[in-house]
Amino acid sequence: MMPAPKTAKKTSKAEFFAPRGLKLKEGLDIQDGGGSTQTSPGAEIDSGLPLQGMEAFTERIEGLINTLSDKLTSRLDSVAADIKKEIREIGDRTDKLEEKMAEQAGAHNAMAERVDDLEEQLRGALLKVADMEDRSRRHNLKIRGVPEAVTTQALSQYVTEIFQHLLPDTTLDSLLFDRIHRLPRPPSAPERSPRDVILRLHYFKPREDVLRALRSPDALKPEYDHISIFPDLSKATLQNRRNFRQVTEVLRANGVSYRWGFPVKLLVARNGAFHVITSVDAGTRLLKVWGMEQQGPSSSPTTPARGSTQRLDPEWRKR
Repeated sequence: MMPAPKTAKKTSKAEFFAPRGLKLKEGLDIQDGGGSTQTSPGAEIDSGLPLQGMEAFTERIEGLINTLSDKLTSRLDSVAADIKKEIREIGDRTDKLEEKMAEQAGAHNAMAERVDDLEEQLRGALLKVADMEDRSRRHNLKIRGVPEAVTTQALSQYVTEIFQHLLPDTTLDSLLFDRIHRLPRPPSAPERSPRDVILRLHYFKPREDVLRALRSPDALKPEYDHISIFPDLSKATLQNRRNFRQVTEVLRANGVSYRWGFPVKLLVARNGAFHVITSVDAGTRLLKVWGMEQQGPSSSPTTPARGSTQRLDPEWRKR
């Protein structure tokens, strides 16, 4: 007898695409008769373990952070204390340096005042030395332009003739020379220019008469127009006279007569009054009073002002 053929169970489309686990669960539910799903006794304990671990981990992290914060606070307090100590030490050193600098500035200013006094005394001493040197040359005259063809032996006769030309009424006895010779040619002079001649007159009056006669513009013309005669002065006096050039030029331009005094000063006579100018600044002020101000800038050096040494001022005192 043939067994009856099994009928194929038809599967719907939804069941075909359902997950296999869901199918198994449904099958179990059918076998269980719709009862509740059994739960293992330790399920609740296992579900609480992650929360307890997280709380312990959080407490541990908080403890580490608190410990680190305490260490950082302690370290920062120590560093701040060290910094405050160093700042106090720097402040103390700065105070000492400021006090020392104030002492140095005071000592420098006192020394600067002393230097100014010494400079003033030195200028006075140099003027006196120059005056003494000029007095030792009071009998001397310097002659420029004497031809080199005039020999040393013929210098005395040649110069005597010049003086007789200037002073026709003078006698030969008064024109005695203690010495007469040529000077070395200065480096700035032209190579072919004749050397200057310097002489010392035995008597002082002929020397003054010669200089007085030279004030006339045509005194040496025409036969001796190549000759120039000067008083013999020290280099310091010549330089000091050059410093007065800006004053003397204005005086000459306005027709005001003047003459030189010793030590170097200008003796000016104007409108019946006699004026003594001892410095360039004093001469400039006097010219302004007279309305004779200089036209244009001057390149002549002026006498250095007193108190030119720089003073020190402690700037920290200005706070």
